[in-house]
Amino acid sequence: MLSGFNTNIRHRGVLFHVQTEDSGVRNPHIITHLYHHGTILSSEKSKYDDVLDSLDLEGEVKKRMEAQHKSMLKRLRAGAFDGLIDQRLGAGASTDVTGSTTQPETPTRPPESEPAAAAAGPSEPSRPFGQNIVSEKPLDEVVLEYLVDHARKRKSGGK
Repeated sequence: MLSGFNTNIRHRGVLFHVQTEDSGVRNPHIITHLYHHGTILSSEKSKYDDVLDSLDLEGEVKKRMEAQHKSMLKRLRAGAFDGLIDQRLGAGASTDVTGSTTQPETPTRPPESEPAAAAAGPSEPSRPFGQNIVSEKPLDEVVLEYLVDHARKRKSGGK
């Protein structure tokens, strides 16, 4: 199983998070999610069982993961999800505090040595999704850890 890709990206003045993961050879598929504040807005899943016998399986899977991740980012920038974003977040989701409609920004990807959350920059009014959280763990492990911690806190009386 390869570690995934995570990118924070601004579109129409709103911060989104794109995450791509490999599920491993026992369940050979790649899944990419588009998030806004922890809510999945869209997903794309592709299988790679056709290359399991490849001499360079890891390289082939990584290439497919990168292509799928970039495809989701390009479709977001091209406006492919704008109708869904308006439907799920409301048409005012891309309006700034003055009431002016914000223009799409050119997204940037942080250097590989920096966490993806660094792309948001210090001028953000609220904490971007995933800020100060750097993990190589798959999403299901992170969610399970959270649920276990939350259950322990509830059991001990502290919320």
